[in-house]
Amino acid sequence: MNALYEALKDFDGKAMTILSEARAALGGRRSFVSDLVRLAAHEEANVSVGATWLIKDHLENGGRLTPARTKTLVGRLDAISSWQAELHVCQSVQYLEPSPEQARACADWLTPLLRSERPFLRAWSMDALQHLAQRNNDLAARAEAALNEADDDPAASVRARARNLRKQSARR
Repeated sequence: MNALYEALKDFDGKAMTILSEARAALGGRRSFVSDLVRLAAHEEANVSVGATWLIKDHLENGGRLTPARTKTLVGRLDAISSWQAELHVCQSVQYLEPSPEQARACADWLTPLLRSERPFLRAWSMDALQHLAQRNNDLAARAEAALNEADDDPAASVRARARNLRKQSARR
């Protein structure tokens, strides 16, 4: 994990090549994804942002988190303090397979983000809540309320995300 930490601490939040190089150099290690999950809530923002971006990248490219890794990530959500890292987690939720208890904990973490000053966090926390509700019926009312609230959001990006989610839902 030291090599991964060293690579991520040099990440400035913009130069994605650092993250790509870290993935290329260290991604084959057995502990790579576990180390990323542990670093996701790191107190150094750049480390947290880099780790969550790499988790998102891993998931978007067909990787998955084991139940144990999902439990660890969900258990550390409250320690994630960088808005960029929060955004990456929100964008990753659709790929997770949380237990019902983990889904509720994740939904509880997402709820304050629905009112973030950052429109992308509002949009993607709503998106994440919709994905959780698809697998956990007890979250359906919360997800529907968030979707309805998004219709009146001042940011066009949030309203557009809500429209797209409704279209996706209608196609199912």
